[in-house]
Amino acid sequence: MALETSSDLDSFFDTNAHGTAVTYTPSGGSASSINGILNNEFELVDVGDVGVENQVPILTVKSSDVPSIAQGDTFVINSTTYKSVVIRPDGTGITEIMLEEQ
Repeated sequence: MALETSSDLDSFFDTNAHGTAVTYTPSGGSASSINGILNNEFELVDVGDVGVENQVPILTVKSSDVPSIAQGDTFVINSTTYKSVVIRPDGTGITEIMLEEQ
């Protein structure tokens, strides 16, 4: 169940507030313009006795903007093309998408 209304989320993802414009293309589908928030999160990758930090782009969007999202869908953000790798809907109307730069 979504905690905020769709219009509440629209204002949060507005490009005049926190959001950025994104072109989303589902595999085999047509491109559409949505808004999202791109963060570069750090993760620790274990490589034996040592950990190495890795930067991972995470896109946060309204779930209703990506209703049939799947791994391998394409996102263009600030002229950079990404593919979706991990999809994490949170059950409140927001989906986080781990991306991989292409």
